[in-house]
Amino acid sequence: MREKLAKKTQAVEALQFMKQILERIAPVNPVDLQKLLNKFEVVQVPKNEIIINEGEIADSFYCIYKGIVRIYYYKDGKAVIERFEKENGFFGGNFTHLTKKPGIHVYETLEPSILLRMKFADLEELCAISHDIEHLYRITIGLFHNNFVDRIYTFKALSTEKRYHEFIRQYGDIINRISMRNVANYLGMSSETLSRIRAKYDKFPDDHQTEK
Repeated sequence: MREKLAKKTQAVEALQFMKQILERIAPVNPVDLQKLLNKFEVVQVPKNEIIINEGEIADSFYCIYKGIVRIYYYKDGKAVIERFEKENGFFGGNFTHLTKKPGIHVYETLEPSILLRMKFADLEELCAISHDIEHLYRITIGLFHNNFVDRIYTFKALSTEKRYHEFIRQYGDIINRISMRNVANYLGMSSETLSRIRAKYDKFPDDHQTEK
């Protein structure tokens, strides 16, 4: 009984969290916003659980209430981490619901996570009857695409040290929740190189904070 009540309270808090995120993106009239929130399902996912697998066309998108998800693909049989998503982050199969082509990415939790999930079909139905929701969706897609392109392509052009500095800027609040093996993979460097850069960064952190 107590566990059931705790889960219900957690679900209410997660939906309130979702409401605050959506309200920051674009204004939606209260009636339509509630319709949108009613379509979200709060799901608890264990550590190392694959949420979306390669070869799948995603039928839902997610927002992370608690937890971390790593997004990776395979190249020459080896996993290559493309990015991490943390609290407040959205993911949904890199637009496979629009292209209708199987995705190449794997979405996997790095720790026990609480996610808000909505089916794309439900979202499309709401977009068809609500201009506010359709506008919100377009803005969200645009923000994700611009951030994604900027983060991926700008990041690859950086030197190894600057990639680490950018990683700290983006993910410094969760670095202690990600294994160094995963960090090195994401940065495209060996564990030894990462250790050397970290030692230098930890010794002179103020020097790097002022870098542009």
